[in-house]
Amino acid sequence: MSGKRLMEFEALRGLSILLLLALHSEVFDPGIFGEVLSNLAAFVATFLLGSFFFLAGFFAEISLGKLDTNAFRFIWSKFIRIYPPYWLALALFIFVLDYDLSRSALGVYALNLQAIFSPTFVKSLLTLWYISMLVVFYILYGSMMMAIHSSLGLLIASFAIFFLALWAHLTKGIFDPRFFQYYFMFLAGVLFCRYESVRVKLFELNIIFKIFFAVLSVLILQGVFIAQYSATHAFYVLAAGFFILSWVLLWLTIFRTKLGSWSLWAWLSTASFFAYLIHRPLWRIIDELFGLEKSLPTVLIHLVPGAILALILGYVLQRGYDRLLAGLRLK
Repeated sequence: MSGKRLMEFEALRGLSILLLLALHSEVFDPGIFGEVLSNLAAFVATFLLGSFFFLAGFFAEISLGKLDTNAFRFIWSKFIRIYPPYWLALALFIFVLDYDLSRSALGVYALNLQAIFSPTFVKSLLTLWYISMLVVFYILYGSMMMAIHSSLGLLIASFAIFFLALWAHLTKGIFDPRFFQYYFMFLAGVLFCRYESVRVKLFELNIIFKIFFAVLSVLILQGVFIAQYSATHAFYVLAAGFFILSWVLLWLTIFRTKLGSWSLWAWLSTASFFAYLIHRPLWRIIDELFGLEKSLPTVLIHLVPGAILALILGYVLQRGYDRLLAGLRLK
């Protein structure tokens, strides 16, 4: 799969980090622009996080598909790329955002396994829960691929793990409820990458149908939100999955028309991981320096100069970390 043909996926990651920064700026807070934007927050969050997990599965399949990569190398590559930056972010959350973590729970956070042990045994850390969930998905996927080589076997094992995790959640209180919301999005990314013929047919589907399914998915998910189903309920999982995949396919199709500048989308994609990790501590430092409190001007500062600064720092840190790993021959 050529780099040029992957650009729509890089663009989707760029779009997702922009949406996340907008969401975390609190521009959707009802006290800022009213209930209209506030009602969009749940849809934006569901889409962008689902998109991140879908892309993680897609690129994980590419990584594991390389000739010189086995399951151990795959898990090691993810460990070295995720854990040191995550530890940096965890330190910033503790010392800048004043997170008070108990000594007994600190080991769980250091190992980045909060997605398994929250909410019963440890609290889920704001923002960083996604990184923990990603690690769990990588471990599960890498382990399955070590023992299973057929797509059918992968699918059966994936469902078995899902229901085993659901049993553990309902009886033991482990596994973050969002595990069930996004588990199949990661798997969908894996399969979307693996089956090129299906991918081509979906891309060739008339865009009118894609728009129809995207709009329909919004109506269905709105009904689920109104009914207040839990994240582990079958209706919620199915509705959220349909919504995420419908909009992912629509945006990938739009990006295949080369919407915008490829270089800009690639730049945003590169910046996304570190920008995700550091934007909250960075914004807190800005707030403290300028004495900012929750208000419309503060939201706008976070949304524009704050987001731009987070992206610039994210890009610089990512490129610097890539060079460090290359220099240490760990990349």
